[in-house]
Amino acid sequence: MKIKPLDIAVIVLFLAAGVFLSVRAFSNKSGKVHVCACGTEYLYSLDEDGIYNVEGLCGKTVFEITEGRVHILESACPNKTCVAQGFSTVLVCLPNDVIITVEDDGTDGVFDAVTD
Repeated sequence: MKIKPLDIAVIVLFLAAGVFLSVRAFSNKSGKVHVCACGTEYLYSLDEDGIYNVEGLCGKTVFEITEGRVHILESACPNKTCVAQGFSTVLVCLPNDVIITVEDDGTDGVFDAVTD
């Protein structure tokens, strides 16, 4: 089987798209970190690195904002699944009733998708 010039162009296009999307996803974005713990809501800046804690049902949940990303360092929950989530845009600790979401300021209210 021979590789044709169009095959090479498609492969290069997919690689370029993958690199572009990866760089964009992990770039340092400005935005907010929205934390809901036991019905109480907190707002933090994604631009300000630091270690923060909130009180949940079981106790304290400690999370870190660094280089525009968020992850949970420790939690009072029994199974510690939330700590294993790593860096993400949505972090959930169900036993401790803590939900952390990253909200990007660059969208200006424009939706990516609409569902029913």
